[in-house]
Amino acid sequence: KDGIGKVSGWRAALFEAANLAGWQFFGDGYEYEFIDKIVEKISDMFAQVYEPTYLDMPECQVGLDSRVKHMLEILDIGGSDVRMVGIWGIGGIGKTTIAKAIYNAIAHKFDGWCFLANVREGSVEHGGLVNLQNIILSSIVGQKESIINNVHEGTTLLRKRMQHKKILLVVDDVDSLD
Repeated sequence: KDGIGKVSGWRAALFEAANLAGWQFFGDGYEYEFIDKIVEKISDMFAQVYEPTYLDMPECQVGLDSRVKHMLEILDIGGSDVRMVGIWGIGGIGKTTIAKAIYNAIAHKFDGWCFLANVREGSVEHGGLVNLQNIILSSIVGQKESIINNVHEGTTLLRKRMQHKKILLVVDDVDSLD
């Protein structure tokens, strides 16, 4: 009896699998573009499954909630356009703490997310901007190995991979908009 039940279960599963619709390539374009679309679709599916890693916060957070609330109002993340907000001031006043708190509060509402820390230092060391671009690609798209070789290539690839997606990118310790 157990054998018949297993066979019936397998038969039902195979029948269901046989009726699934797949992707077809009709030769009406480049095969690599077709494969890129499949990879992008699967990446989108995985992005919906995974939760962001929340960042560590300091124990003492006096006055943080009101500042975060104000920043969230400014960001208005319900919109579909690009938002860019800068937090500036002298060192040690809590800019990074506010940025982390905002990231923790809203990252789950995005298709992809990345918190780039120590950008000023990272942009001149460890491969510079190309390394930062590879970190963004890895974090947001899930690209494991470094595939960006120069800044211009990285800009094009990031734009292509992130277009039509709602992305949260927090860039900490920046001293230039370039």
